[in-house]
Amino acid sequence: MGPEYKDYYANLGVSKTATEKEIKAAYRKLARKFHPDVNQGDKKAEDRFKEVGEAYGVLSDAEKRKKYDQYGDQWRDYSQSGAPGGNAGGAPRGGGFSADYGAGAPDMNDFFASLFGDQGFGGGAGGSRYGGARSAPPRRGQDVETTITVSLEDAFHGATRSLSLTIPNGRYDVGRGREDSTTRKADVKVPSGVAEGQKIRLSGQGADGAGGPGDLYLIVHIAPHPQFERVGDDLNVDVPVLYTEAALGGEIRVSTIKGANMTMRIPPGTQSGQKFRLASQGMPKLRGTGHGDLYARVKITVPKQLSDRERELLTELSGLHKADK
Repeated sequence: MGPEYKDYYANLGVSKTATEKEIKAAYRKLARKFHPDVNQGDKKAEDRFKEVGEAYGVLSDAEKRKKYDQYGDQWRDYSQSGAPGGNAGGAPRGGGFSADYGAGAPDMNDFFASLFGDQGFGGGAGGSRYGGARSAPPRRGQDVETTITVSLEDAFHGATRSLSLTIPNGRYDVGRGREDSTTRKADVKVPSGVAEGQKIRLSGQGADGAGGPGDLYLIVHIAPHPQFERVGDDLNVDVPVLYTEAALGGEIRVSTIKGANMTMRIPPGTQSGQKFRLASQGMPKLRGTGHGDLYARVKITVPKQLSDRERELLTELSGLHKADK
């Protein structure tokens, strides 16, 4: 009794008219599902993985697929001897899983790297269990993230900071019962316009690895400022204004992040909380040119103590207001 017919299309769950893209998508899904490193000790999953691998090895190759469509799963015998059942040159009859990944077949190491994020399933110096004898390159160290706190002025002007950083080195300190680390010093350039939560990358300053160190990412935290509030590339600043200036209008002085003061005019009847825009006096734009704006937010102040004359005038003014109602 001959060997059982292997329906490669059924093994991948595709039709005989499936496109190359559909075949590849079906294989990726099944290979991820049944990969032995995902199903540790599951013999059925491993056998199923081999089945879909064999099917993909044939159907993904246009020439092999053409022969398979013509001769069935004995296409190797026909192509090697010109007749069914042949075994010219001692070629294996019927073939197995590994036979489909010989010369000209897709590189399974690269394929599994795309499936599993280059986690090296079955890899090592001797190559992958399922992808031939190609050795995986040495792994670089892990990328590391830590937080750096900068002032609003440094974020505005840009700055260079010298830091002492504690970086995990990928080893475990058994004596201390914790991951071992290395202390490094690094000069960090804080770019002008950097914002809260953005990352600064230091190439090669991460954890050590056989393939070289990873990268270090510094997550920027902008320290609260006692005077300015940042909103995107804009700044808000509270400006104390006497109640008489707000009522009559006039000139007020506004502090800027640059350290200088600017003079601006407010109209009569200005209300507390009202904002006035000073164009291009905000934060520099990190990506692009120009600056945001500065918004002066009026905060009307009332004197705690009044002179007799002030009290007299305010009493008279209050009476006029009552008379107008």
